[in-house]
Amino acid sequence: MVQHPRTLAMTGLLAAGFALGVTALTLKAGEGSHSALDTALSTATGFLFLLAGAVAHVRRPANPIGVLIALAGIAVFLEDLQFTRSPVLYTIAVPLRAASSPVIAHLVLAFPHGRLRSRWERLLVTGAYLVVFALGVLGLLVSDDPRDLLAISTNPASGVFADRVLELAATAISAGVIVVLLYRWLTGQLPQRRLLSPVIAIALFGALASGAGTALGDGHPLAEPLLQVYRVLFCLWPLAFLAGVLRARVGNAEMIRLLLERDGTGLAALVQDDEVWKDSRSIDALNAAAGLVLDNQRLTAELEQRLAEVRASRARLVAAGDEERRRLERDLHDGAQQRLVSVVLLLRMAGRRYGPALPTEVRALLSGTVDELQTAITELRELARGIRPAILTEAGLVAAVRSLADRIPMEVALTVGTVPRLDSAVEATAYFVTSEALTNALKHAQTDHVNVRIAVEGTELRVAVTDTGVGGADIEGGTGLAGLRDRVQALGGELAVVSGDGGTAVSAVIPLGA
Repeated sequence: MVQHPRTLAMTGLLAAGFALGVTALTLKAGEGSHSALDTALSTATGFLFLLAGAVAHVRRPANPIGVLIALAGIAVFLEDLQFTRSPVLYTIAVPLRAASSPVIAHLVLAFPHGRLRSRWERLLVTGAYLVVFALGVLGLLVSDDPRDLLAISTNPASGVFADRVLELAATAISAGVIVVLLYRWLTGQLPQRRLLSPVIAIALFGALASGAGTALGDGHPLAEPLLQVYRVLFCLWPLAFLAGVLRARVGNAEMIRLLLERDGTGLAALVQDDEVWKDSRSIDALNAAAGLVLDNQRLTAELEQRLAEVRASRARLVAAGDEERRRLERDLHDGAQQRLVSVVLLLRMAGRRYGPALPTEVRALLSGTVDELQTAITELRELARGIRPAILTEAGLVAAVRSLADRIPMEVALTVGTVPRLDSAVEATAYFVTSEALTNALKHAQTDHVNVRIAVEGTELRVAVTDTGVGGADIEGGTGLAGLRDRVQALGGELAVVSGDGGTAVSAVIPLGA
């Protein structure tokens, strides 16, 4: 199996780091000027960086942060090579005596995505490398140590000056890194804050302890304890990075929340945001959540399409029903009604011509037949008007409602706004809502006054019929209002019935675009 180049590099770094760690431990322990605690802490720090880098690389092989963490461990060990007695190794090690500062600065600013994102971060890290290593070379040139093979000056003051400048540079770098971290934490999202919090906390407390210990001076009794606190915190820093590695997963709830954002950018933001440190489990969870969302979107689209088809089908049924009503009304008016009128006329003509010669019983029978036919014509005319009044087709909704109000044996207060001619299905639906409400009020409300309001508001036609009767109307209690509700909903509108002791209000809202 061919290994990824970064995996090969990590393998080499771990091997080199282990060898350097053993060497640094041997040199520092043999040098004799460092306490056992100091030696143990520095060695443990280096190995913990190596361990954290290895774990980070295993968890996310494609992310270079694991390599940077391991490099920080190697840099810690390189600093301890200055305790060697070999002139050659010492000469090589002196420029690296603060190697961990720029590497850790690079690591912190690149954490957790493994790269520097802004120009200021790149300038800060580049400056840190140049300043630290340049000052290291300067210290090598002015060193008075006999192991230094490249010393060109043995002035102790120059060496002290170089060390002091190096300390100031390291402090400035640390301060810049902490400022960038705080800014990133304050402006970051919750997943990013969770990752950065341990790193920032240890960095702040460590900086405070180190700064306070250095400021107090070597002779102060609290100086050494504060520096020991700094060393302990520095030893814990690799664990903070390791904690970030282990916690750097986005929960399913957070992913679903991002996926379901209204602007639709949640998924893209999640995929592009390196702060989440997407590992295999995060990717699997993301795929599952994305699959659910996509399935939900597909099902929603299919449901909306089916709903639109149902609405269109209901609208076609309403239109077909209205067309059938018009045909039936025309057939009744032009067919059966005209024939009955013709029969009445013929019977009247027969009565006038042959009536005097007919027996009284026959004349009475003939007159009764004419009256019954006239009643049938009246009922048939009313039936045809109830199916779909001709005035609705010819003159529109307002004229048809006025005609209906004139025929109702009760007082109808009609309020009409500016209502132009509308779609035939809209006009027919509004008319039948008004007709049914008036009929119900006449039959059941026990009142002699009804208010009817018809108006066009925006893109909707609003119809309201109210009375102050006994109430008791129920949209579910009969087929009339329930059928009208279905008819109104078929056009995309709503029918509401509110009925109580104070009366009944029937209101309909019908879109004009139906």
